[in-house]
Amino acid sequence: MFVLRSITRGLLIFFLFHVSGCSENSLGPNEIGGEPNLDLTREGGVFGISLGTDSSIPGLDNLRDSIYISKNNNGIVTMRVRAVFDTVFTNALQEALGTTGMPDDLLHDVLETYVKRFNATLDTTNKSRMTLQADLVFKVTSEGIQEFVSSGGDHSHPFTIVKYNANVGDTYQFTNTEGVDVTRTVTYKSTEDDYPVAFWLLKVIKVDEQKSDQMTKKLTYVTNHKYGLVAIEVDTITGKELRLTIFPPTL
Repeated sequence: MFVLRSITRGLLIFFLFHVSGCSENSLGPNEIGGEPNLDLTREGGVFGISLGTDSSIPGLDNLRDSIYISKNNNGIVTMRVRAVFDTVFTNALQEALGTTGMPDDLLHDVLETYVKRFNATLDTTNKSRMTLQADLVFKVTSEGIQEFVSSGGDHSHPFTIVKYNANVGDTYQFTNTEGVDVTRTVTYKSTEDDYPVAFWLLKVIKVDEQKSDQMTKKLTYVTNHKYGLVAIEVDTITGKELRLTIFPPTL
């Protein structure tokens, strides 16, 4: 049972760290230009998150998070993440993910993979106040969003999540540091305000990434040209669907 709970905490890393407004034709699919100094990414800006499913699962709100921008170096944005949670939350997340019946060795591999991938620090000494921490780095400009997780933190090799001038069918392709070929495909672009984030409806672009890791089948990045990454929708290998909503400081 302890292993299952530990793995669930590892899966939390996955959801938190996939967190954080038109490109020039001369730029390749993994290059973005644009204005790097935005109200959205000012140092000190605080982001909120909410994790949920189509059905209510008590305990998912037992998460106290602190996510803020600690540095913006010409559009290279460092987000400092600190989450505090208890076993009530980890049990609820395990239910939401459908991981209860998974073999312990597989769940252990998932935990190790995510901790290493996001260079996270996880402290489970106090089961009523467990913590995870990390610094996550993105490139965020008026033209789009890129991430450095797929390049192992190499800031000279960002990989595109979205370009705001994208059309449905556009793709962003690369090979990550694990040797996996990745394709992100634009599958939806709003023509009106239709995507709910808290009390607002926003125009969004959805970018799908098919996954072949231990836990996920597909990620969908949901972005807005003004507010950046506003949600990540996850289809898991257990058939569950989860949504991480991100509340930017300028919303």
